[in-house]
Amino acid sequence: MKKIILYILTLILTITLSSCGNKTQEVNIICPSGTPLLSIINYMDEHKEANVEVANGSDPLVAAFSKEYYDVIIAPVNLGAKFYNTNGNYILAKTIVWGNLYIASKNEMTSIDDLNNKKLVVFGKNSTPDIIIKAILESRTDLNIEIEYVSDVQEANALLVSGKAEYAISAEPSLSKIKDAKGFNTLDLQEEYSKISGTKSYPQAGIFVLKSKKNDSLIKGVLNSLIESVKETNKDPQSTASKAIELNETFKTLGKDALVKAIPNCHFSIESKKEEKKAVEKYLELMISLGFSNQVGDKVPDEEFFL
Repeated sequence: MKKIILYILTLILTITLSSCGNKTQEVNIICPSGTPLLSIINYMDEHKEANVEVANGSDPLVAAFSKEYYDVIIAPVNLGAKFYNTNGNYILAKTIVWGNLYIASKNEMTSIDDLNNKKLVVFGKNSTPDIIIKAILESRTDLNIEIEYVSDVQEANALLVSGKAEYAISAEPSLSKIKDAKGFNTLDLQEEYSKISGTKSYPQAGIFVLKSKKNDSLIKGVLNSLIESVKETNKDPQSTASKAIELNETFKTLGKDALVKAIPNCHFSIESKKEEKKAVEKYLELMISLGFSNQVGDKVPDEEFFL
């Protein structure tokens, strides 16, 4: 009888210790494909046991903010602001992507002025590319630029490559796949936005954390590791690109050379809280003034939005 009791106690202790040892696996993260995913590739490589779900499209992210299953959500900053204003479940820990948009053309370009009286193909009506170009044009009433919308960046790139579009907004990292091969020149939309906003750039994507777990030591450790991953991406594009093509099929299709060229143009950055807050608030205010208030939850979030 004593042996049976001892066996049961040992089994319970083993299960308990095993559960404690696997705590890192309990952190649930969701991240959109593309540029945001590229920024955390080093984290994914170093923490292969981590539960990182890759989202294609906005629907999984919308669903994620609507419930509290995920500890960490990487998503567009305005989407996080919208749901913070709706339910307050997630707060912004750190903005990590500060814009990956460019105007591409075979023509030489030095500024947005070169597009006066031209047609510009823009992908994603009412999404980030549309918002940024509208913000720029709102402050440049002297410019006459006709906008033609297409559904996504792949369609915009296809029109550029075929010669059916003279000017189009494209995005990294896919832009680097065609830029050199097809001889395209580019104009950095982040720089054009900076001129009219007075901020470094616009906060495109950030790391959001479940508010109820913001002081959890495990979550804090994950956030620090994600931030270090962003820094490592900038520091070593070669290594990051190699890991990316191993871990993700889309990145594999783009190829290592394109990713290495794209990384410096993705504007991965970790800013001070003061600069980040200023840029976020300015961007959301601009969105509201341009008629996109429903995409930010009708107001700029309060102080508690920022971790």
